[in-house]
Amino acid sequence: MIRVLHHGGPDEARRRIEFLGVARPDADRVIGGLRAHLIGVPLDAQGADALPALLERRGVPCARGTRTLHFSVSSGAQVQAWMDGETGAAGILIGVVRAIGRCGALEFAVPCRGTTLELKGAPRIMGILNVTPDSFSDGGRYRSAGDAVERGVAMAGEGADIIDVGGESTRPGAAAVTAEEELARVVPVVRGLAGRTGALISIDTTKSVVARAAADAGAHIVNDTSALAGDPGMAETVRETGMAIVLMHRRGTPSTMQIAPHYDSLFDEVLDELSDRIEAALGSGIPEERILVDPGVGFGKRAEDNMAFHRHLRDLRNLGRPVVFGPSRKAFIGSITGKAAPDRAFGTAASVALAVAAGAHVIRVHDVEEMRDVVRVADAISRGAEC
Repeated sequence: MIRVLHHGGPDEARRRIEFLGVARPDADRVIGGLRAHLIGVPLDAQGADALPALLERRGVPCARGTRTLHFSVSSGAQVQAWMDGETGAAGILIGVVRAIGRCGALEFAVPCRGTTLELKGAPRIMGILNVTPDSFSDGGRYRSAGDAVERGVAMAGEGADIIDVGGESTRPGAAAVTAEEELARVVPVVRGLAGRTGALISIDTTKSVVARAAADAGAHIVNDTSALAGDPGMAETVRETGMAIVLMHRRGTPSTMQIAPHYDSLFDEVLDELSDRIEAALGSGIPEERILVDPGVGFGKRAEDNMAFHRHLRDLRNLGRPVVFGPSRKAFIGSITGKAAPDRAFGTAASVALAVAAGAHVIRVHDVEEMRDVVRVADAISRGAEC
């Protein structure tokens, strides 16, 4: 996948390409001529071998990493102008233009079952409503469907744009539940919320039968932690019901995902794997405009991976789809603060503020009222006028 490497300046750009295998003298040459967009092209991409000669003719320094060729350009229009008379690298140049275009898409309108989720300005808030006995933070809190509905209505009043209803715990080590049990937990709650709030309703499930029943009860979005890989019928359900779909990155299952997770290059691997899931969704007939992506904080990730997402969240723009970010009360916050899950609101606030500044479109949280203020302030600061 051709991608734009986001960075905060020459020093960070140098560190990033050196991490990707570029030798220091070569990195110095690339960074010495650094332009607006730092590009990475896979060395095995068709036409990549013709790029160094083309770039040399244009006076643009490039450098080989372990798996990628790196260079920088001023704009997509500059690359477009290079195409005249080029043959061998034309396909690569088109790919670079498209990558820059994907990264420039900051606002989205996501259709979902007769309504539209507008994603522009301050990020939307997705409130977490778990109706499970064993979720890592709030399992067993809502003892009846009525209690859960009341909490969902309260979340909407606190500022949640989306209520995410889950009937199966996805905490590390969690055991699966039957579809029948999950249906019994979530359908009454979805139906109750649909009748009492204007917030969009999301169903957090990997099972197509649960997603379809939730759609019938009034849900608008499927939040699938398996990214359509857990149930072969899920893509068809999403396509036929008109729901939007959140494709989350995860390795393994909740029972196995935190057993020694490892990445050689976190963002290369996450981007490649999420790109594959987007292609699978498109190949199943789900329209692109109904797809959102989630890097999967805490799902098959080390603490350092979860922290890296905050520094480099803009890299997910390479996928060209809106980003959902869910750090709420996660274990990496506990590893830093030493606090138990219910006491991680302030740590979550720090994570949310950084994610807002990095361009997340939807923030998934437990503490809606508190994080609404965090989102508003962080967004106002990020978009503040020059003075």
